[in-house]
Amino acid sequence: MHKKKYFILVNPAAGNGAFLNRIEKVKDEFARQGAPYDIHFTNKDLKADVLVNKNFDKNIYSDLLIVGGDGTINEAINGLDAPNIPISVISIGTGNDTIKHIQVQTDFESQLNAVFNGQIIEIDAGICNGRMFLNGVGIGFDGKVAERMAQKGRKFQGHLAYMSEVLRILLSYKENVLKARFDDRDFAEEVLLMTITKGTTFGGGFKINPFAEKDDGLLDICVIKKIPKWMRIAYVLRMKDGKHRNLSQVSFFKSKEVIIDPDTYVVGHMDGEYIGHPPFNIKVLPKALKIKI
Repeated sequence: MHKKKYFILVNPAAGNGAFLNRIEKVKDEFARQGAPYDIHFTNKDLKADVLVNKNFDKNIYSDLLIVGGDGTINEAINGLDAPNIPISVISIGTGNDTIKHIQVQTDFESQLNAVFNGQIIEIDAGICNGRMFLNGVGIGFDGKVAERMAQKGRKFQGHLAYMSEVLRILLSYKENVLKARFDDRDFAEEVLLMTITKGTTFGGGFKINPFAEKDDGLLDICVIKKIPKWMRIAYVLRMKDGKHRNLSQVSFFKSKEVIIDPDTYVVGHMDGEYIGHPPFNIKVLPKALKIKI
């Protein structure tokens, strides 16, 4: 029998209500395991970070189970003031990019099994302007896509929706000179995008940083420099499988810290959520979280 409760955080809006056909199975498994729990639901007025921060008591709860998508995971880890608490994830978003570089098996049954029988590992997180992330920060073209999605009042809805915004913006986006520093390297070039990550994948399956590792103590940086508009679609499509790594205008770097200078012409996103204009100060937090896989 479990001595402490599980804190189950559910975003009922994630994945267009996908939790409805999963939550009963989760409850059944908790009953079978004899594991006590409390379920907490987010809503439009109560985000996951506030909900977790107000209600998660490490003297009561032994584990945090997140049932939601990328945005819910990001909010939850920023609300959790207990870094040694094991975190499990049942991903029901439409993109589910955050968990792809952490868990080998991301189907529902495997994730539910990991809640009780999974291995606990320590993974790195990133932090940008004081806010943690597990996946990464995108600046430039993909930041513009996030801005457009935020203006429409909806989040990323996976590959097809992301592609519709990509194609809408792709032929009109104007590259700008982005000034940055990677540890001791100065950078100043016109870029289509710069993505700084701990994870590999964005936008419902685009493997932008295929070399990223979850626990190497480093940030991975992908830069796509200025390219002719007629070549942009080919470049973006090759990101789907990480095949852009061999293209001439694409460069990869590793760094413990990235500083992006103030810039009113470019915008960014963190784990798919629009975060506005630089400056951005981005660092790695080695082995900051415990995750069940």
